[in-house]
Amino acid sequence: MKFLAALLFILSFNILANEIPKVLKVAVDTTYPPMEFESMNGDVVGLDVDLARALGDKLKMKTEFIVMPWDGILAGLTSNRYDIIMSSMTITDERKKVVDFVPYLEMDQVFVIRMNEKLIKKDTDLAGKIVAVQVDTTSAEAVEGYKKKGVTIKDVKGFKGATETFGALKAKQADVIVIDGPVARYYTGMDSKNFVVSGQAIRPEPIGIAVRKDNKKLSEDLLSALQSIKKDGTFSKIYKQWLKIDPPKSLLLDNKKI
Repeated sequence: MKFLAALLFILSFNILANEIPKVLKVAVDTTYPPMEFESMNGDVVGLDVDLARALGDKLKMKTEFIVMPWDGILAGLTSNRYDIIMSSMTITDERKKVVDFVPYLEMDQVFVIRMNEKLIKKDTDLAGKIVAVQVDTTSAEAVEGYKKKGVTIKDVKGFKGATETFGALKAKQADVIVIDGPVARYYTGMDSKNFVVSGQAIRPEPIGIAVRKDNKKLSEDLLSALQSIKKDGTFSKIYKQWLKIDPPKSLLLDNKKI
């Protein structure tokens, strides 16, 4: 009788375990529309959010989003607070020393200025200007690179979120922003009376899903899921919904883990 009871307990536990979906914990910095931001209702939305959910569906996992400030987002991943970062993270050699990446997008970086100001089209045009950037980003690194090349930038102001850079520009606390193209075009589209994209700062760079180096299986699973949503059209649908254009054909090719 005890054996039967124990067997029934094990069977019921296994059935219950199979019914509980595994959770994919995804870190996002919600200051980066249209990639990841909070709606008027407080929901986390955006291109990366929808792509992460689509990947979770392919993996048969429930997707949970954890909002993190950008300057602490990598540390949170390496300390096991979540499983991945899917938040428009540019793949760099320095970051590759810390985490693995599954590439999924490409983004250029651009200059944004106030409407009717003198256009800034190249790095040397930043001479004498106050530049706003989000801290710990490749945009901030690019501006530091300009300074090392000898561009006499008046000042660099770093902000925790992209939203604050546009606030500083509008309030004339900065003359120009260096930022990812899709984010710049979103903000300038929302407020075309005040902002304009004036030139390209950096050519398109690879963007990746960051995964801990000790979680190789998840990297491989995400890579397979990404290829699947590209083949069935889900990736293109989400991309066009948020960026209003079709993805370049190069993005629809099979990816490799980095």
